Amino acid sequence: MFDKMLEAAKAQSQLAYTPYSNYKVSAAILMKNGEIVTGMNIENASFSLTICAERCALFNALSRGYKKEDMISILIYSPNNYSMPYPCGACRQVMVELLNKNTEVIVVNDLLKPEYYTVESLLPHSFDEGSL
Repeated sequence: MFDKMLEAAKAQSQLAYTPYSNYKVSAAILMKNGEIVTGMNIENASFSLTICAERCALFNALSRGYKKEDMISILIYSPNNYSMPYPCGACRQVMVELLNKNTEVIVVNDLLKPEYYTVESLLPHSFDEGSL
C-alpha cells in the first residue's frame, strides 16, 4: 500500500498552498477499509494560522467519520530534494490525540529512502488524556 499512499500524497502535494515558503507537504492516511484520505499544507500570511498537511489529513479523516481505530498508517511527503518533511511538534501532539501510539508514520521525499516511525517514537512521554 506504500505505493498507493505515495501516489495519493504526490497528487495532493500539487494542491498545497505555499506562497510564502514554497515548501509543499502532503499527507496520506491509509484506512482499514483501503481508502486513502489526504491533506496538504495551507499557508497564511498570519503564519500561526497555517495548517500542516498532517493535521489537514487527520481533520479530513475525522470529518468523514473515521476514528483512530480506522487509521493504519500516515505517510508524510514533500516533493523537495533537500530535507525530509518531519512533522512539527504541533502535528506530533495532534497525532498522539487522533492516532494510536503504535500507528506507523512514514516520512519521505523524492530523493531519500522512506523513514518509518511510530507516533509514540516521534513524541515519547507525550501529553495525553492521562496527563489531565
